[in-house]
Amino acid sequence: MARYAFHHILLEVLSEGKGIEDSFDQLLQDMSWAPTRFSTQEPLLTLSFRRNGQGVGVLPPQARQVFEVEGFEGYETGRNFYLTHGASFFYLQSLEGKGEAHLAPSFFDQSPLLQQKFFGFGLIRLLRPLGLFSLHAASLLTPNGMGVLIVGSSGSGKSTLTIGLIREGWGYLSDDAVLLRKGSDAIEAMALRRHCFIDAQTPVDYSGFRLGERVPDAVSGQRQRVYVDETYPGQAVPTCVPKILVFSRIVPEPKSTLLPLTRVEALKILLTESGPQLFDPYTMAQQMEVLKTLLSQTKTYELRAGADLHRDPRILEHLLATAGKGS
Repeated sequence: MARYAFHHILLEVLSEGKGIEDSFDQLLQDMSWAPTRFSTQEPLLTLSFRRNGQGVGVLPPQARQVFEVEGFEGYETGRNFYLTHGASFFYLQSLEGKGEAHLAPSFFDQSPLLQQKFFGFGLIRLLRPLGLFSLHAASLLTPNGMGVLIVGSSGSGKSTLTIGLIREGWGYLSDDAVLLRKGSDAIEAMALRRHCFIDAQTPVDYSGFRLGERVPDAVSGQRQRVYVDETYPGQAVPTCVPKILVFSRIVPEPKSTLLPLTRVEALKILLTESGPQLFDPYTMAQQMEVLKTLLSQTKTYELRAGADLHRDPRILEHLLATAGKGS
C-alpha cells in the first residue's frame, strides 16, 4: 500500500504483482502528486491494480460504448465506467472514488507512455466528482503576477512558448495540462504536470536544461522531457487564478497577432480541449459552470503565433499590454 497527496486530496494505492508500482509511481509524481507516509485523513480516492493472467472479464451486457480513441475504449453502465485496452480493463466507481485495474500480461509489453495514459485517464476521471476538471493548456504567471492559460491542441506551440516565457522570468504551473476547480471566489488552475515536453525535432536551443527521455506523441512525432523545475525551481507555483485566456495556433506569418475572441468561440475551444471522452452526465453540468465562470473572469484572445514569437517570446508580453490598453 502507498499513499499520495495532491492539495487536499489523499490517494491510496494497492497493487498486486511486480512492475505495476514503478509505472504508476512515476505517473503520479509527473502529475504533481507527492508520496506521503503518515496521515490520519481517510483517503478520498482508492485505486487497486492486479495482474490478471486470463485477461479481461466479460463486460456487463448493459454496458454502452461511449468512445474509442488511441486504442482505448470506454463503456458506461449506470454510474460506473470501464476503460479497456486490449485484454486489460479499468473499472471506475467515480462517485465512490474507487478504481480497480486488471492488467493482462500484454499490458506490460506496451510503452511506458501508453501505460501512463491508461492510468492517468482513470485517475482524472475519478477527480471529476471532486470538482476538478482537466484542460489541455499551459498555465503561467506574468512577471506582475497575472494568471494566464495558453490553450491549444498538440502542435500549437504551447510548450515552446511556455519554456521561452519561463526563461524571461514568468512563473509557471504546468506545461500542457491543468486542473480547474471552483475556489471561494474564482476559478483556480492547478498544476497537473511537473515537467515540460517539447517537440524533439524543433530547432530550439534548450541548453541549460536537463533533458530526459523521448516519447512518441499523438501526431506520429516525438516529444522530449525538459526538467524545467530543476533549472527554475523558484518560479514554480501550485495554483493561480487565470485572468487571461490565450488560444494559440501557429500561422505561416512573420509577425504574430493577438485578436479578441468572443466567449461563445472560446467556450467551443475549451470544450474541445477538455478531453470530451472524459465527460459524463453526472458532472457535465458542474464542468460547464466552471468553464463559464472561467470565461466571465478572464479576457480571451486568439494568438496567431508567427515566426517572430518563436524567436522572441517576450513579444507576447507586448501584445497583451497593447490589447489591454485597447480594451
